[in-house]
Formats: sequence, C-alpha cells, structure tokens
Amino acid sequence: MRVRLVPALAVTYYVAMLVAVTYPGYVPFDRIRPFVFGMPFSLFWQALWISGCILVLAGLFWWEKRRASAPASGAERRGATTEADD
Repeated sequence: MRVRLVPALAVTYYVAMLVAVTYPGYVPFDRIRPFVFGMPFSLFWQALWISGCILVLAGLFWWEKRRASAPASGAERRGATTEADD
C-alpha cells in the first residue's frame, strides 16, 4: 500500500493546484493588495503553487530513486526475470 501512497499524494497536490489557480478556485485570491515580497497577491498565489510543484516533483524523484535502489523483496526476486537471464 505504501508503494502507491506517494504518487497518489502527488496527484492529489496537482489536482488541488488545478483548482486553486483556475476559475472558480482562483476567485478568492485574485486581488492586487496586499503585496507579498513585492508582488501582487494574485501573482504570489500562483508562484506559491508553482514552487510547491517543484518541491513535489523533487520529493517524487527522491522517493523513486530511493525505491529503485532498495533491494527487492523475496517474492519479487523469485518471480522476476531479466533480459540478462535469457
């Protein structure tokens, strides 16, 4: 079950982003004021979600890399064949 949890969380984040930066989810945040870090709030809102995308993709990459380097379980080793075995 844990194998599918991380990609599912990533997909959930991207669906939430889709709602948050498009109509109608964007409507509460389409204001110019207040300024945040010198940007209008609406621009900051979108930059915040895009920055989150970078973090989610980096986390997903790290998770996949760690999962690929982990040794396979006993059931996977017994049933798996590779091209080198043929």
